[in-house]
Amino acid sequence: MHPQIESGTELLGRLNKKPSLCGLEDTLFFKGPRCTDIIEISGVQSSAVLINTDHHFQTSKLEELMSNIVNNAVDTVSFTTDSIDVKFDKIAVVKNSLRNLHVINCYDSEQFAVTLRTLNNIFIENTKVALLAIDSITAYYWQDRKDNHVTVNAYVKNLLQLIKTHTAQFNVATIYTKLYKSIDNKGKKLTDNINYRIHLYKTYNSKNFTCTLETTQIVRKIHYSILSNGIRWKMDEK
Repeated sequence: MHPQIESGTELLGRLNKKPSLCGLEDTLFFKGPRCTDIIEISGVQSSAVLINTDHHFQTSKLEELMSNIVNNAVDTVSFTTDSIDVKFDKIAVVKNSLRNLHVINCYDSEQFAVTLRTLNNIFIENTKVALLAIDSITAYYWQDRKDNHVTVNAYVKNLLQLIKTHTAQFNVATIYTKLYKSIDNKGKKLTDNINYRIHLYKTYNSKNFTCTLETTQIVRKIHYSILSNGIRWKMDEK
């Protein structure tokens, strides 16, 4: 067996402590999103990177959602401090939390490709990053398909391999979205590189939502609703 040679960057990423993702969403991720290695649990001040390609994300909406969540939490706790101080603390909680989110906007395929290839630098500069989110990974499929007639699944597989190359040594979990109509792997088992597959549905002309969660062990259907203070899970069916 040949010894594995790693660069200084890889050594830094491997030895660096990572905040925990456990508790991100207990209903979906029972033990926290998994990556190739075990993430040491600490839980506070973890950061996330969002690569924004579809440009549906709005910081103002996230701030509003977080404020509602904090307000609801405050309402369930009795405070002895002055109400003005409590209000200030709530604002500080939201602002401090938002500092842990790093949004990278990509406007074409070239920018997206460069961003993926420079993830190493991003993780070195932000050592607390524990989650990489991409919305969506297929945003530039048709633009790239002009030069290479590849299927959607093959296109995604190639990008995931590139992402894995730049994230595996940093203990960073990756989640991504793609259009449901582009998914043609129904019934296929998850690979070693994909631990969860989540399909989101909305009943036509209603406010009813359904989430189908697939792991290597189970397939679970969960009904939910979207409220001003986040997602409320209604029921859980195996």
